[in-house]
Amino acid sequence: MLWKHGSLTPELADLVLTHLPCDLSVADEDDVLVYWKGPTYKTCDARFIGSDVRDCHPESSLACLEEILRAFKAGERDVAEGWQEEKGRLKRSRYFALRDADGTYRGILEVNDDVTEARSLEGEQALPGW
Repeated sequence: MLWKHGSLTPELADLVLTHLPCDLSVADEDDVLVYWKGPTYKTCDARFIGSDVRDCHPESSLACLEEILRAFKAGERDVAEGWQEEKGRLKRSRYFALRDADGTYRGILEVNDDVTEARSLEGEQALPGW
């Protein structure tokens, strides 16, 4: 169940997406890449928009991508997650099935973030501080 209230103008939605501290890509229900942002996609350029999402992934990851897409479309799973060390940093990749209010598969959201600093958190800081 999704909880949300209110609405965003296209300009405000663009600002929100731009300022999220993670890299994102979105492909629609037909596996067509419609959006990406962030350095994870530094080898991509605008020509990939409108392409099959498989064309944007290295061959070594295609079998895994196919299984994620199959499971999401079949309604078997809604989230897939992985992580790896890269140049001393812990990088996490998460994939989310995008479903409408009726539960119909509408696409896939890829979220990549660096969680290195989160590994070292201890104790509690309930309110943000600096």
